[in-house]
Parts: sequence; C-alpha cells; structure tokens
Amino acid sequence: MARSRDKRLRTICKGALLTLVGVLLGALAAEASTISGTGTAELLDEGPYAGWYQYTYDATWDLSKGLSHLDLILKPGCVAEDHLFHFDTDMGGPHDGLSTGEGWGTNDPVVFTVPYQGFFEVGGDPSVSVSAPVAKWEPDETDDEPGKQGVGTFWFYSNVIPEYSDFGDVMVAKYGPHKKSGNLSGAYPSCEIIPEPFTAGFLGAGLVLVFVMKRR
Repeated sequence: MARSRDKRLRTICKGALLTLVGVLLGALAAEASTISGTGTAELLDEGPYAGWYQYTYDATWDLSKGLSHLDLILKPGCVAEDHLFHFDTDMGGPHDGLSTGEGWGTNDPVVFTVPYQGFFEVGGDPSVSVSAPVAKWEPDETDDEPGKQGVGTFWFYSNVIPEYSDFGDVMVAKYGPHKKSGNLSGAYPSCEIIPEPFTAGFLGAGLVLVFVMKRR
C-alpha cells in the first residue's frame, strides 16, 4: 500500500515538474521574441479612397516559431460607425500585406513571398487576449508561409486622421500558442475622422474670418 502511494506521489510530482518546465520554456520563448514596426500615412488624392489616408506599416519580427498573424491594436473610439477601415481585398484586390517567407534570414536579401489578407475586427482578437479593436493581417494559403524571422509591409485605408509618436505594445505577433507585443513609431490612427467636405469648408471659412478680424 505504501509503495503504491509513493508511486502515485512520484507520478504526480513528475507531472507537475513537466508542466512547470513547459510553462517556463514558453515564458522564455516569449521573452526572447521581438516584434516592432514603423508607420506612415499618406492622404490620397485619387482612386477609390481619394480623401482618405493609406496607412502603411513596416514590421520586423524575431520569434521562436513562425508568425501566425499580426495585429495592430487600435483605440476603442475607432469602433464608431463613422470611423471606417477598409482593405484592398474589400475591393477585390489581391492582398493587404506582403512579407518574407519561412526560409528567410536576417542576412538575406528582402524578397516578399507571402501575401496577407487584412481585416478590421471590432471585437478585438481573443486568440491574443485583446478586446480592443484591431487591424489584423493573416497570411494567405500559398506555397510559402511566414518564418520565425521576417520583415513585412501591411496596409489599410481609413478616414481616420493620423497622429505621430512612439506607441508602446500596439503591435502583437501571434506565433504558435504564444503572443508578443511590440512598439510602433510613426503614424497611428488617432480615431478623429476627416471632416465632411461641408464641415471642412465651414471650418476653413471660420478660420479666415478669425484671421481677418485679428488684422483689424
């Protein structure tokens, strides 16, 4: 009886130890991984999104597993109905992002072989425990897939005005069962929208009137 009890105890301890080791290895893998990006915003004057901004994000990652998908966490105010986020694939375009593939290394020439499809997820991304709205890019099923190391360019179109700064932990990489947050520098949606043409004209006229009054 005592021998059987000791055997069960050893089995329980061994299971607990293996679980602890798995947790520690997962934490170390997540800690060693990195993701970061830079953003730009261009006000378009032609095409289907004329008058909107094209946001473009250049991302770099170094992970313990291949990239599953990429999120850009947005401000909660971006879920308002008049705050619009569209992707090229919404208009029948081929993709919303491109990146290097599985065999790419940091010393290799940058060649984009993996296309992505983008989505605006109002409810966030439960797979990385994010409840705020996100712009999400998932790789398309092709002959190649994102690697542990990689660089990529991702974009969308919006009537939201950009702001510029350094933004902490707004980029999230999902890789295997892990996630890693990283910083963004440059353009980021402010969640203030472009005024309607009449409103913009009215505001412009008001500013001119104020300037004239001050000159008197």
